[in-house]
Amino acid sequence: MLQCSSKPLHRHINVAFCFIRSQKQNFEARNIPNKIPRSDNEGKSAIDTLGNPPLVTIFHPTTEMAIKTVAIAGGSGSIGKPIIESLVSSGFEVTVLARGDKPPVFAEPIRTTTVDYASHTSLVSALQGIDALISVLSGHGLDNQPALLDAAIKAGVSRFLPSEFGANTYIPLTSQIPIFQGKVAFQKLLAQRAEENPSLSYSLVVHGPLFDICLAGGLLCNVKNREMTIYDGGNNRFSTTCLSDLGAVVVGILRNPEKTKNRAIFVEGAKLTQIKLLEMLEKVTQSTWTRKEETISDLDTAMRAELIKPQANPGVFVPGFLKVVIFGGSAYGADLNEQTPGLDNEIVGLNPYTEDGLETIVRSIVAQA
Repeated sequence: MLQCSSKPLHRHINVAFCFIRSQKQNFEARNIPNKIPRSDNEGKSAIDTLGNPPLVTIFHPTTEMAIKTVAIAGGSGSIGKPIIESLVSSGFEVTVLARGDKPPVFAEPIRTTTVDYASHTSLVSALQGIDALISVLSGHGLDNQPALLDAAIKAGVSRFLPSEFGANTYIPLTSQIPIFQGKVAFQKLLAQRAEENPSLSYSLVVHGPLFDICLAGGLLCNVKNREMTIYDGGNNRFSTTCLSDLGAVVVGILRNPEKTKNRAIFVEGAKLTQIKLLEMLEKVTQSTWTRKEETISDLDTAMRAELIKPQANPGVFVPGFLKVVIFGGSAYGADLNEQTPGLDNEIVGLNPYTEDGLETIVRSIVAQA
């Protein structure tokens, strides 16, 4: 595996794909207003924020077989919290797998079980009676996913959702991005294990950049300084979703296990371009932003050059490669509806944001910058 600073590259990537924060920004998802306009779910078409024909029609998801008990590895982090909240509010029995002498404390009815990731016996014991296992591990924790997978098979877990949330690595060019090599390798291992053990199935969640987190954290632009670097003209489309949507997506997957079995689930909360986002930001801030022009090719070349330096800086090449994937257009599968058989919003019951809804999020983030 390619390495940097003696660490496998995948460890430098947050499981949320874009949990990028500048040193001066400490955005909390809870600061986003709860009531954000979305398209309705009564069979009417979703609103494409680019003014294009509707892409999906949203209905309430249907329920198939029962998955009742769910274990979450890494549940105390920013990604795990909204997932846990949605699971509990939807009636699932949730157990958080924690390590260390001081595991996080969750309110009832959430259970906490301390595990030793180095012990197969410990993991198997913790997963007894669990129907579905969700991993939101990140950093060094990603190295524990193979052990979790083997324990899940031994314990009789029927569905595994790995720490997959983010980029569309099913596109060849994206799968070759250096920082995604660990992720791609685990996808192959997961598919192999599921084929060998039919009692276990899996779902992989692909949602693109988390709009609220990436905007607040400086990956999409510099909100504070009113600056945006435009790549390849800024008209490449990219699918995006918000942190709070992840819980609803996971619930939708678990309620529809047959329709979501052994495949990637592609969802989007909105479709944007850099130019559209810039227009929205200038409207909200009532100011003209500074624009810089760059090409995806030059950015990719620069990041690969950074990667081979003796002291390569993850703070440079990780966000750099993420920008390549987000803003690189069709070649990188950034528009999920364009590069896949179709979005799975209808199955999981995710309603896209209206343009007013996105603007509400932007206003909230700008106010905190």
